[in-house]
Amino acid sequence: MKLPLIALLAVVLAAPVVTVPTAADAQVRVGSGARRDPPRRVRPPAPRLTPAEEDRLWDAQAEVNDLDTQIAAVNALAAAAGGATPEHQATLADLTSRRTAEQQVIDRLQAKLNR
Repeated sequence: MKLPLIALLAVVLAAPVVTVPTAADAQVRVGSGARRDPPRRVRPPAPRLTPAEEDRLWDAQAEVNDLDTQIAAVNALAAAAGGATPEHQATLADLTSRRTAEQQVIDRLQAKLNR
């Protein structure tokens, strides 16, 4: 009789402790999140550029890249011809003024975006 009792006592003492969480345990809040009311949803910041402005920025950047390519091509033609003709100079002036206008649009929208 003594041996089974000792064996039972050894098994009980060696068994891990098992606890079941209660509903009250889950309701305890501590720290900065211990407010009564739920956290307020913060509205995400408004986009700095409207979709139309974003499209205009992309278009202006593409246009500047295209104009740079055209200016380089006209300069190459002028160099191959031995110098810029009045026609080359007029084309360059037109392309440069268009590039300057598009670059101003890019600068304005980039400034608005980076505020």
